[in-house]
Amino acid sequence: RRRIYHRMSFLFALLITFFGPGSPEDKPLSVKGIIIDKETNEPIPFAHVMIGNVINVSNIEGEFIISTAGLRREDTNLKVSYMGYNNYNKPIQELTAYHQVFLEPSLTTLEEVVVKTGSSIMEDVFDRFHLNYEMENQHMVGYYMESMSSHEGPNYIAEGIMDIYTPNNMERYETPLVQPLRTRKKVFKKVDEIDDVLGGNASDMAHSSIWREGSFLRPKNRKNYNFFYSGATNLGKHNVLIVDFEPKNSKGDTHGKLYIEEESLAIVKIEYTPIIDDWTFWEAVSWTEEYDLRNGLFEMISVSFSGTSTNHEFEYNALLVINESKTIDHIPADVEMLDHYDSFFHEAKEDFTDTFWAGFNFMKLDDSMKKIISSY
Repeated sequence: RRRIYHRMSFLFALLITFFGPGSPEDKPLSVKGIIIDKETNEPIPFAHVMIGNVINVSNIEGEFIISTAGLRREDTNLKVSYMGYNNYNKPIQELTAYHQVFLEPSLTTLEEVVVKTGSSIMEDVFDRFHLNYEMENQHMVGYYMESMSSHEGPNYIAEGIMDIYTPNNMERYETPLVQPLRTRKKVFKKVDEIDDVLGGNASDMAHSSIWREGSFLRPKNRKNYNFFYSGATNLGKHNVLIVDFEPKNSKGDTHGKLYIEEESLAIVKIEYTPIIDDWTFWEAVSWTEEYDLRNGLFEMISVSFSGTSTNHEFEYNALLVINESKTIDHIPADVEMLDHYDSFFHEAKEDFTDTFWAGFNFMKLDDSMKKIISSY
């Protein structure tokens, strides 16, 4: 990935409200709440929240909001999942106005996993890539946030609802195309000094490591890595195998951890860190990608990036959550790639109210971020 970013904690929240009486098919719905560990009473960040095929994730404080319309009868359950916990599934009609979701740590005894090597697991994983993951052209709508700060304080925070088109993954690699649908920003200082760092991040992040041409998971690059089985956990009632990976030779440039659902052999989470030897701007960077089932296939639901510049001058965070997606026949010819800093911010507003998003899925800013924004 050509562009990478800085680290400032971004926080969020969730709620649940019906917009008047009527059947689920003809009324939009917004659900708000918080996800809590039933045993410790601590909030659970970045859990997956789903109604039908619409997905969002909880913020760092465990709060979530998910909005959807045109529900089918079979889609009227709120589903929540998180690694190491039992899945949560409850009819929408039984939810409260601000719903508390208590997730129970999984007590399922992990079945003994017979494993020769991490490489043997990955051979099976790679064999099923074309069965597990979406390959066709996709139209997606997602929430995007990026923020930057320095030791002197925040530089800016920017958010957007993005219209995203990803090309057929079986064809020649192309960068996903992104159009901002609705954007807002708050610039605190020094934004003129960071133009070269920003731009095109949402389009860069929208292409997952499963299919991205330069990824360590692509066929021509896999041979440059060693894979080691390192344990297992639960995702609901399913075993999840954990495989660590590291470079085998000088062509390998990344190390990290893969979480693989044993039944489907699909990667459901990737944590990885590029090895930085001669980068001129970044001191340290890290990525996390998460996947979930949608329309019978595994799709990337969220990707986040954190980076610290050399000399720790800047810290940057970026997050993309794919809320909705559908397969399309072709990519529209008039979509322009978001590839310049000004193209994201040009029409951005400074309205930081929840009503600004007008029915789109988003992550609500926490109180500490609101205080920072209101103080400038």
